Formats: sequence, structure tokens, C-alpha cells
Amino acid sequence: MLKCLVFLLGAMFPGTFGITKPGLKTTEPFDHVAQLDERGMFTLFWNFNSTHITFEAHVETKGWVGLGFSGNGNMFPGDVAVGWVTDQGQTHFSDRHTTGHRTPDVDTSQDWFLLYAEETSSGTVLKMVRKLQTCDNAEDIDINNGTNRVIYAFGSEDPQNDRSILYHGTTRGTKSLFLLNPDKGDGNIRETKIMHFDFLNLNYMVPNDTTTYHCRAFIMPPLGKHHIIKYEAIITPGNEKHVHHILLSRCKVNPQSVSQLDGKSDVCFQSKTIPECSDYILGWAIGGEAFYFPPNVGFSVGAPEDPVYYHLETHYDNPDGRADILDNSGIRITLTSELRPIDAGMLQMGISFNYRQVIPPGQSNFISRGHCRDTCTRLSMAQANITEFKIFGVLQHSHVAGVRITTRHFRDGRELPLIITDPNYDFNFQDFRKLPEEIAVHPGDSFRVDCHYNTVGKTQPVLGGVATTQEMCMSFAYYYPRIPMANCMSMPNYGIYGDDAETRTWQMIQNADWTNKTVVDWFTQQQNTGPGYAWCSGDSLKVPDDFNYLFTGNLPPHDFIEPSKCP
Repeated sequence: MLKCLVFLLGAMFPGTFGITKPGLKTTEPFDHVAQLDERGMFTLFWNFNSTHITFEAHVETKGWVGLGFSGNGNMFPGDVAVGWVTDQGQTHFSDRHTTGHRTPDVDTSQDWFLLYAEETSSGTVLKMVRKLQTCDNAEDIDINNGTNRVIYAFGSEDPQNDRSILYHGTTRGTKSLFLLNPDKGDGNIRETKIMHFDFLNLNYMVPNDTTTYHCRAFIMPPLGKHHIIKYEAIITPGNEKHVHHILLSRCKVNPQSVSQLDGKSDVCFQSKTIPECSDYILGWAIGGEAFYFPPNVGFSVGAPEDPVYYHLETHYDNPDGRADILDNSGIRITLTSELRPIDAGMLQMGISFNYRQVIPPGQSNFISRGHCRDTCTRLSMAQANITEFKIFGVLQHSHVAGVRITTRHFRDGRELPLIITDPNYDFNFQDFRKLPEEIAVHPGDSFRVDCHYNTVGKTQPVLGGVATTQEMCMSFAYYYPRIPMANCMSMPNYGIYGDDAETRTWQMIQNADWTNKTVVDWFTQQQNTGPGYAWCSGDSLKVPDDFNYLFTGNLPPHDFIEPSKCP
């Protein structure tokens, strides 16, 4: 029996259906789709504009369906919509919020609106719309341009009434999504002369260590200049939870050693077999999707000035210590010989990953700050002979203690609108985010990467480093046109100098009394306004001998706050 109800909101929906996923018919073509559960029972489609977002949920159930958001991925506190269609064709739908292990409460202000509902032999379809910002801060959660923790649940039977929604049991879950992704995917590719090049870890047996960084060398064959216009991860089936992130860098090496390097691999950061590179050209992290460069921009490879040596760094996460993980994952780049007008570049900003980054234990919101100084943008843009470059995409990165990351932008002593912020950062969902608007950068501009951490429950500090149990604070920015700077970093030095500074700094951290609030406050002050080192580098950046690497942290009186769209 087909049960269907169509709502009129301004205009009747067309009677034809666009097919946007094999086997599922939708009421309109959708730009975005995600499978929320591992069994494929809950598929979510969506479109959005500057003010509203429309969802269409296709769920394999004849009972009730719930969809919403929470700040931490838990089922409560959350902002949810719940609906179902009865055997008699009657629809039930309401905007609710969750406060505990009980039936969600109905919101005082109904801000989710049902557009269409039907039940067929295969399940239930609910189409609904809401504002990105409802201005109902007490009971709703805004949809922002960062990570959105989507929560879902469904039951096998229709409730008897609106107050008797049955417990969902195990048919629930959470999935982090970048809902406001402006990328329309393959629509950006107009070129016809395209080819692919794969950087893969061939039959790599992952060690049974909790964390492994595996690096592999590649030599790009002679191509002539091409542009990368797209890249995507290729993950070995079954290894999706173990391949955490992949970085591809390149640099110039001794031409006489090039032929011996191709295909060699080793443990990262301590290899004597293959050279490491600091000029990153792309990055992917767990949960990420394919990345498409803007239609007028490509990343140059194969040109006479481009290095031929490439360095693939893969971070494996193996918390159960398995010894049977065979991996062939890596990165596929899409190239074209039909060159686009502008060459892109990548800029890495943040805190150098080493033990000098100290996050005290027992902190619910400790902030580490990485600085990219004004002297670096002025130097690199002068060498590139440009007065402006534009940032169009950013990947922010920390590890499991990270809960929020913001990349900030300063000019002439004042803060400009944020480059990007992710208030719901999820270690298991990191991706290059295409910005809704490109951001112009001028000579003398500076940046700061703020990473917020939660170490409640820990008794020892979390230190910076490459392991999952250590921390990072990074922001990778795609921009154009390319400048010679690839890295713009900083780290605190705690006012300790001299030949034995490393030893004395390490001893200070190890001997600190982390139960003493004065000690914790001092480390907080050092992160905010204490002395440190800051530098910039790049394969072709010429840094003068008298460059001043010392700096003192400087915080503006007030952080930039996005203007509210609510009355």
C-alpha cells in the first residue's frame, strides 16, 4: 500500500522525480548525498542556499524516523525532527530537542517544516526544510560552515501518538558531515584531456603498533607541465577505520639519486632511506571526499621548475594492535594538459609538532596558538612580485584531544573575519573545506591557528608530536597565485635559551607539578603572550641571514566574533 502526502509551500513540487542515487528516487535533484549508517538503511540527500537547508531522508523502516544535530555526536543534548506516516496515510512531524534517555521534547518554536512524506514497500521518505540559523538558541543548533554532527534514529513501528515514540534500540547513530560544502564536484571539470596518476602504498603490512607513519617515495615521470584539477583518496576496502590521514609533499633532491628513490619506503620522520619534504601539495583525512580545484586554478606538476620527487606520508591508526592489515591505500590525482590560467599553492600554518607544545591535564578548553607572522607574508609576496593572493580551501588538523579549531587573519594590528572555524571538530572527520568566499591576503598580513583541547580525566600533560596520543595544531590552506613560501610556523620556547635549552625545557616540562594551578596558569600565559620562535620556509623561498626568528605572542583585546543574523 502506498502512503503519500504532498505539502504545498508556495508551489507544488513537480510530479517527476530525479534519480540522484541508484535505486532511490528523489523529489528533486540534490547536490549532496550521504549514507549515515554502515548497513545503508538511512540515506540523506540535501541542498542549501545562503539561509535554508532542505533534507530528504530515505530510510528502510515502516516506523518513525528521527534526524538532527548535536554538538558532540551524542544523542543528547540535540536538535531533532521526528516524523512518520501511519497506515491510514496520516502524517506526524514535529521539531523537538533531546535532553536525556527519554522521548524528545517538542520545541516551543517549530523551526523544521515538513515538505513531503511517503511510505512505500521499501521504507519511509521525509523531506523537510529549516533555516541554517533558527535563532532558537535554547532548543535548536545552528548549521555552520564546519563539521556538523548529524544524529539519526528510527523505529520499526509507528508510535500510537506523538507522546509515545518507542525506544530506537540500536537503530541510531551519528555521522559527521560538511553540510555546507559549496563544491559541486565534477561540474568544475571542463577539460577533456585528462589522465590519472596514483600514489599508493603497495601491499604494505601495517605494524601492530597503535600509531604508524609510513612514507613512500615516488618519481613523477616526464609529462611536461600539467595541472592537478582534482584529487581523491583510494582506500583499501576494510581499512577505512585504519587509514587516518594522507599527506603528499614534494621537494628537490640530488638528481643522481632520483632513479634509486622511486618505490622505496620507510618509517616516517626517522628514515635514512628516503628524503622528507616540507612542501605539502595535498592532504586527505578520514571522512574526506574528493577535492576539486576552482575552474580557473590548477596545481602545477611536470613543469621544469617543479620537483620530480614526491613523498607520500600515511598515518595508520591501529588501536587494537592488529597484525593482519594489508594496505594498498593512497591518493589519485587527476591531471590535465589543458592548463588553467593560474597556478595554486599550499601554505602550512600552525605549531611545529614537538614536545614544546604543552597541554596541561584536566583542562576543558585549553588553547594552543600557532602564529604565521607578517614578516613571512611580506617576504614571500615580495619575492613572488605580487600584492595579493586568495585562499580558497582549508584543512584544519589536530588529534583526539582537539575539540575546536579556528584559523584567524590579521592586518595592520586588527583582526579580519575568520578564515574558517570548526566549533565541532571531529578527529575522525577531517577534510579540505572549500570556502564559501575566497579570502584576499596582502603583504604584511598574519595568521593565527587556535586549537582548543579537552584533557579532562588526564593526569599528565599531552605534548605535541606525531602520535595519535600526542597533539598537533595545523592549518593547510590552498591559495592562488603560488608564492615561494610553503610553511609558516611557530612554537613556544618558554624563555629558555642557550646550548642546553632543549634539555632544560624537557626537564622543566617533566618536573612540573600539574596539580598546581599557578603552574597551569603559567603555561597558559606562555601560549598566549609568551616568547617563541616563528619562521617560514619553502623550496624556493630565500630567507635572509638576518631574519628574526624570535617573537612574543600578541593577542588582540577581543577575538573576532561573527556578526549574528538573529534580531
